[in-house]
Amino acid sequence: MSLPYAHFQHPSGDWYRLWITRTRPKTARGHAWHLHASYDKTGTLAPVAGTRWFELPYGMANWDFDTEQQVLEAFAARSRERLAHGYEVREGALLEEQPAGENPER
Repeated sequence: MSLPYAHFQHPSGDWYRLWITRTRPKTARGHAWHLHASYDKTGTLAPVAGTRWFELPYGMANWDFDTEQQVLEAFAARSRERLAHGYEVREGALLEEQPAGENPER
């Protein structure tokens, strides 16, 4: 199964990328699930196209979770926030949709 990711674009030129990664914790206090975001709220920087950005191990903002359910809920909540603020999904997919293009495997 694939991990969700989405690239959101706003009519103003702002963009927001959101993706999930899974790692093996190095310590007992580590977290296996991670949510990442990169964005430009000024509309002046264009995201690099044609890359597998959703495989990067970190973003401009990063959150750690203990369970898959927690990270999926956080992904869904942040996705809803973007949509509520007028963003559209341009790449990837939300949890309820089929992915557009190739996704990383778990």
